[in-house]
Amino acid sequence: MLAGKRTGREGLDRLDSAGAEVRVIEREKHGPTAGKSVRRRAIIMIAAALCALVTAAMIGKFLARDFKDAAVWYDAGQRVLTGQTLAQLPHYRYPPTFAVLVAPLCVFGFGWFFFSWYALNVLLFGLSVRAAGSLVSPSAETGAATWRWLAALLVAVFAIDNLFLGQTNILIMVLIYGAFVEVARGRACPAREWRAGLPLGGAIAIKVFPAPLLAYFLYRARVRVVGSALVWCAFFLVILPAPARGFRRNLAEVSDWGRRVVMPYLSRGQAGDWGQHALDFGNQSLAGVANRYLTRVDAQVMARRAAPIYVNLADLSPTQVNLIVLGVLGALGIAFLAACGWRRPRDAEEQVLEYSLASLLLLLSSAIAWTYFFVLLLLPVMAALRLLGRRERLRASSVWMLRAAMWALVAAILLLANHYARALGSLFWATLVLFSALALARRDLRRSQ
Repeated sequence: MLAGKRTGREGLDRLDSAGAEVRVIEREKHGPTAGKSVRRRAIIMIAAALCALVTAAMIGKFLARDFKDAAVWYDAGQRVLTGQTLAQLPHYRYPPTFAVLVAPLCVFGFGWFFFSWYALNVLLFGLSVRAAGSLVSPSAETGAATWRWLAALLVAVFAIDNLFLGQTNILIMVLIYGAFVEVARGRACPAREWRAGLPLGGAIAIKVFPAPLLAYFLYRARVRVVGSALVWCAFFLVILPAPARGFRRNLAEVSDWGRRVVMPYLSRGQAGDWGQHALDFGNQSLAGVANRYLTRVDAQVMARRAAPIYVNLADLSPTQVNLIVLGVLGALGIAFLAACGWRRPRDAEEQVLEYSLASLLLLLSSAIAWTYFFVLLLLPVMAALRLLGRRERLRASSVWMLRAAMWALVAAILLLANHYARALGSLFWATLVLFSALALARRDLRRSQ
C-alpha cells in the first residue's frame, strides 16, 4: 500500500513537472523574447529584400549604361594607371588621393569596377551601422538591435542614393565613425587618440567636407587627435600618391584642387566650381537654402526644366546673404556650446550626443549638402531613437522635441520626390529640428549629473 501511494505521488510530481515545462515553453513561444525574435526576423527580411531590390536596380542601371559618378571614378583610376593628368578631368572634384586609392579596382575593366564599388559601399554601410551601434550602446542592451536596424532603415534612402550615384559619402561616414570609436575607446587608452587621426585624416584627404570636425576636437582639447589627423591628411595628400603620380606632378594637382574646390569656400563661402548649380533644390545645406530664400534664383536649374522654381522672400546681394549665413552658423555654434558646456562628457551617452551634434553641424554648415550627404544622419537618428526608449534623464519637452524630429525626418523623406518642398529646404529643416532636439537632450543629461 505504501509503495503504491509513493509511486502515485511520484507520478503526480512528474505530471506537475511536465506541465510546468509545457507552460514555460508556451511562455517562451508567446512571451517578450519571442516577440523580439519575430521583430528581429522581420527587420532582417526587410533589409534582405531591400538589398535584393537595390542589387537588381544596379544591374538594370549597368545594362542601361546609367553609370553616374562611377564612370568619373573609373576614368580617374584609369588615368592613374596610364599616367595621364587629372587636372582637366570633367566632374572630378577630388585630390589625386582618391584616384590612386580606386585605381586597383579599375585594373579588370569597368564592369568589375562598377559592381566592386557597389559591393564595397554595401559592406561599408554595414560597418557604419555597427560602428554607430557600438557608440550609442557600448554594452549589450535590451532592444538595441531594433533601434539599430530601424535607424538604418530610416537613412536607407540616403544610402541607396549613394549607391545609385556611385558616390563616396558612405566611405566618408565609416571613416568618421571609425575616428569617433577610437576616441571613445581612448577614454581608457589615450594612445587610441593617435589612431583616431588615421581615419579622420583619410576622410579629409578624400573629401574636405569632414574638416570642421577638427574644430570640435580642439574644443574638447583632443590635441592628439587633431595633430594625428593633420599628419595623416598630409601623408594621404602628398606622400601616398607620389609613387604613382610623381612628387612634383602630384603637388601640382593637389594645388589645382585647392584652388578650384577648397579656396572658393574658405574665401567666399562658395561651393567650389559648382557655380549656379550649387543653388539647386538638391542642395540642402544652410548656404544653399539661404540663397534660395534670399536671392531670386531658379531652384530647378540642375533639372533643366522649362518651368523655373522660385521660393525667395527677398532679393539680397551675395555679401548680405553670406553675412546672414555666418550669423546663423554662429548661432548654431553658440547653441552647441550651451548644450555641451565646457566639461568633457562623463559617459558614453553624453559623448555620442556630442558626436551626433557635430555630425549634424557638418551637414548644416557645408557649402554643398546633396541628398546623399544625409546618410551621415545614421548616428544622430540612432542616438535619438535610443533616447526615446530610455527617457529617465530627459525632460518632457525634450522627449516631445525628439518625437517631432523623427516625424519631421520621415516627412522630409516622403517629400524627396517633390522639388518644391526640397527647394524650400524640407530636409534642411528636418535636420535643424533634429539638431535642436539632440541639443536639448544633451543639456538635460549634463544637468542631471
